[in-house]
Amino acid sequence: MYRRDLELAPGSGFRLRRRLSARLFSALLAVAAVCWGVFDLTSNHPWVGAATLALALAFVLQLVRSEMDTFRFDQSGVVRRVLTLRGLQEERLPAQQIRGVHIAFAKGRARAFIETLAGEEVPLVEGEERDVRRIADRLSAALSLPQGLLH
Repeated sequence: MYRRDLELAPGSGFRLRRRLSARLFSALLAVAAVCWGVFDLTSNHPWVGAATLALALAFVLQLVRSEMDTFRFDQSGVVRRVLTLRGLQEERLPAQQIRGVHIAFAKGRARAFIETLAGEEVPLVEGEERDVRRIADRLSAALSLPQGLLH
């Protein structure tokens, strides 16, 4: 699944992080749902308040999951960290199995993906062409560095 809320993290390496706007929006949704649930509980609407607080919990869980889901490039390849019901897991794609990083255009948006030697496409990001090109270029540059030069 292509992510729309990622940007390059500062620094010379390749690491993607959530945009500040996405973080703030998720946090505001969670705070608003908690406040609305408390309001419903105090105004003698216990079932509606409980349902709203359950929705608030879902917003908080979504925020935590999104913050834990990251991409980075280390010396061995691309690493995606994912929070699932089983806990924090890492998916690794060794650099030797990567054919290249490509950009596709669909419905007025750009999508960057990794193509493996087996022909599989691993989705990265979707968004404005300028931002997607910058992410694809940075990953391509990281892949082309000799193994000893990576930090």
